[in-house]
Amino acid sequence: MKIVIVGDGKVGFALAMQLDKEGHDVTIIEEKQKVLNNTLNLLDVVGIQGNGANYDIQMAAGVNQADLLIAATSADEMNLLCCMIAKKMGAQRTIARIRNPEYIQSLAF
Repeated sequence: MKIVIVGDGKVGFALAMQLDKEGHDVTIIEEKQKVLNNTLNLLDVVGIQGNGANYDIQMAAGVNQADLLIAATSADEMNLLCCMIAKKMGAQRTIARIRNPEYIQSLAF
């Protein structure tokens, strides 16, 4: 599967590591170049430096051809926006990390 992960923190890195071990084609989008470089030195993944909610950055990451986009930043709003953009671009499925219970209740439809 072609999987794009937005956010290279603890959650994003753990997901990337597991998915890489399983043989998936993983691309990580991360704003901080130093954080991204550390991951690229440890895993066999592609890295894109930039804002994951930016259309051009998502296009560079190949979101339009992705089977899955996982937005795993620490900001719920950013994750929701990343997923909305990805779906409009043609990503097959999206997953947003949501921690605020208010959002979870409003999304349960």
